[in-house]
Amino acid sequence: MHQQEPFYPDEEWDEDEGEYYEDGYPYPAPYEDEEDDAYAYSTEFYGDYAPAPAYPIPDMGILIGIAIVLFFIFVAFKNGFSTTLPEALTGSTVAGASTSALALPLPTPTGDPLAFAAPYTDYTLTQGLHGQSYGHLAIDLAAGRGTPVLSPIHGVVTENATDQYGNTTITIENEIYRVLILHGDFSAQVGTEVRLGDQIGTESNHGYTMDMAGNLCYGREWCGNHTHLNVFDKRVGANVSPLDLINP
Repeated sequence: MHQQEPFYPDEEWDEDEGEYYEDGYPYPAPYEDEEDDAYAYSTEFYGDYAPAPAYPIPDMGILIGIAIVLFFIFVAFKNGFSTTLPEALTGSTVAGASTSALALPLPTPTGDPLAFAAPYTDYTLTQGLHGQSYGHLAIDLAAGRGTPVLSPIHGVVTENATDQYGNTTITIENEIYRVLILHGDFSAQVGTEVRLGDQIGTESNHGYTMDMAGNLCYGREWCGNHTHLNVFDKRVGANVSPLDLINP
């Protein structure tokens, strides 16, 4: 039996086939000019050679990264690029923008739309005006965990939701005010008409609340219970001080 000689680039050249032979397997002849750059040796050779891809194949990690970025872009478009900050919920009033969860036209509530009262019959002011960095001009009030939270206006409930931080929120509107209240256990349902003084829930500490030392209260039942109150005046297109409304 004929034994194939060892392969050397300058030997065993077949003019007709244009190939070298090593152990009976054909290899492509070395290319000498740029026109042959479209071909390369296969990394795992099985008797033939393969053309190099016209474009480099991206690394799998890069493809996964691109897929993740595209997913987050899709989610952002789906949610309308809503920005959620501590106590500034997705669906709440941010910089005066209306994001009512009630898509249908609001029913006209009965009662004076200018009437306003605190959400408690008895309370302590625990923080003055704050929240400007995330589009609020709010105050914090406390009356004790489980104390009834009351509607400050005659209006309609247009939102009852929870954001990514766990902040519970309820929004009540009429033709003058849009009132946003956070952190309570809220029972009033979207679309329900409420009158000033009607109970809409009870005081709690859901979400981004802190103790007097500035420590977050997540998981601590008796820590940071209060009501965050923000009022948007539709006539002026801006948040207004709740203090001026509950203490005229």
